[in-house]
Amino acid sequence: MSLWTALAHSWTHGTERQMNLANQLSERGYVDLGRIDVGVSTLELARGLADVIGARVCASVDTLTTTAPGTKPLNTYGGNYALSRLPLHTDLAHWAVPPRYLILRCVVGSPDVVTHVVHQREIARLTPIGLIDRALLRPRRRLDGRMFLLRMRHGSIFRWDSLFLEPDNAEARLVRELLAEEPSRFVPDEVVMDQPGKAILIDNWSAMHGRGAVPPSAVSRRLERVYLEDQPND
Repeated sequence: MSLWTALAHSWTHGTERQMNLANQLSERGYVDLGRIDVGVSTLELARGLADVIGARVCASVDTLTTTAPGTKPLNTYGGNYALSRLPLHTDLAHWAVPPRYLILRCVVGSPDVVTHVVHQREIARLTPIGLIDRALLRPRRRLDGRMFLLRMRHGSIFRWDSLFLEPDNAEARLVRELLAEEPSRFVPDEVVMDQPGKAILIDNWSAMHGRGAVPPSAVSRRLERVYLEDQPND
């Protein structure tokens, strides 16, 4: 089965498909791709989407599992949060340029765990004008032996990660407090990865994502993840 046959339930061909993807990414920061036939591998899916949105696959496919506390290293999300709620974040936010997109795809699903996605404009809407653009962050660890500051929003890139980034000025601390509020002021979009093959495409520069707590009924849940980066101009 070809990739685009598998995707035919969601998109039409050519320019219209590209516009549909672009519009949803712009408006919501993600696209719910629905259930893609399991005969199409996640890498095939990533390559096909990369062709459509003008990106390229920049890493191999990772497998994401949920495990009991103490079973994963503390320099990972799994090691810190285990089965607890995973807070909203940008993947690899401590990189100078995080991956532009990521695909999450269900291998073993559960109806009891929700993936959350929030567009950065929702954060901007609840903060004073210009606050996010002045917010400075620093990685908790040196990268390649260097320490440097990162803007929370710079150009088209918005980033936040409470585990790997720390606020470096008052503006960043205010945004951190806003994001940490309980109950949250944000109403995230919710996607349930409950069927093998179900996938979402997230604009990692525009939207943050997280997930709800994992109950005992969902400990076998397993996803695959792959990153895409912008195709450089020739």
